[in-house]
Amino acid sequence: MATVPIYVGQCGNQIGYQFDVERFENQLSTSETTRGRKITHSSITRSKKASDTNYRDSIMIDTESKVINKVAKLHLTKSSGKLRARNPVAQVIREGNAISGKRGRGNNWALGYEGVGTESVLEKALESVRRQAERCDMFNNILLISSLCGGTGGGLGSRILESLRGEFRLEHIISCVVAPFLTGDTPLQHYNALLSLASLQKFSDAVLLFKNDMVSSHCHTSSSVEQGTDHTGISYTHMNRYIASCLAEITTPTDTLTPSSGFGCNLELSELVRSVCPQPSLKFLTTNQATRAIDDVKALCNSVIGLTKKESMSTKCHSLSNVAVIRGGSTSNSVYATLPAMEQRIKKDLRAVSWNPFPVDYWLSSECLAKGKSGNHSFTLVTNYSNIIPYAEHVWVKAKQMYTEKAYIHWTILKRLSALWKTSFMVIQML
Repeated sequence: MATVPIYVGQCGNQIGYQFDVERFENQLSTSETTRGRKITHSSITRSKKASDTNYRDSIMIDTESKVINKVAKLHLTKSSGKLRARNPVAQVIREGNAISGKRGRGNNWALGYEGVGTESVLEKALESVRRQAERCDMFNNILLISSLCGGTGGGLGSRILESLRGEFRLEHIISCVVAPFLTGDTPLQHYNALLSLASLQKFSDAVLLFKNDMVSSHCHTSSSVEQGTDHTGISYTHMNRYIASCLAEITTPTDTLTPSSGFGCNLELSELVRSVCPQPSLKFLTTNQATRAIDDVKALCNSVIGLTKKESMSTKCHSLSNVAVIRGGSTSNSVYATLPAMEQRIKKDLRAVSWNPFPVDYWLSSECLAKGKSGNHSFTLVTNYSNIIPYAEHVWVKAKQMYTEKAYIHWTILKRLSALWKTSFMVIQML
């Protein structure tokens, strides 16, 4: 295992739970026989101690215990009975990996960033990350999942990100953040988004940005919503499953990146940063997925391209680099024959920049992860797309208007936080 997953706040822990379900329960660990030996490709931490193999590798952080207790209860339920027999690596939470405070942050970024009283959530979180990193076979990446605008996810998440960057200077830090609905979740969401985006730009190596408006829209037409579900009532659970499925597709070992020996190092996230972030300052990524029970990779590719273009708030967006993850029958000759045509389609429809000679990279795997159905095929596209610019402009304008009118300023300026305003406006303006 090369990655330490960290879930911050209610949003991060709920998505993290679905992500763990994808990784541990939906046949993400596939066995094959290589040179007479049984090899297991897995994203699960393998400890040297046999007694440690029943523990999850993820770290849950929140400023109140309600969500963490609920997730812990779900994991204990899921890890019992027949499921434990089917999956011997049960989802048992290590005590030191569940960290909570005694008071929520009420969607106040400043309270999350600065903390309340003598609570030591930040110190406990950093110590837990250090210990989990030591348990890894080969530690290279940190995956941080949180909301963009929550008091805990945005404020505390930014503080944790800043601290991790100082602690782990050589490892990749990949942030997965969820932006709120444009119609408004809280009155402070534009302030929170501005400050969080600035922190992500300064300290992350790559940012997987999911927008609630787009994810909700995708769930109406994607296979993330099970048949028979009322498509007019998309819940946060459906949206969390879609995001978790996208993350599982790009973090689970693929045939392309697994050496011939069969012993993969689970370096997909490191390779993702190398492939999709050709310039360190251009790091915001758009991720979309399509899954069908048909062997038509071209149709899946066209569907994902349509979803990606739909996310663009401007017709002048360009893609710098792309990674396409194709799972399910992707080792067949018919799939390889369609790769040049799909590459041309991606380059044309997503307006690939001319200076990148290799704008599309393919990761192939014969095993499909979607819902554990062997007949399914999935196509996941991660693109460094300039659609972050219109969204950042929207956040900047709204936050600037509120700041000029001094709206809610008494809620957001605490201690040294006032010094972040000027730099945050400058960082977002330079995107």
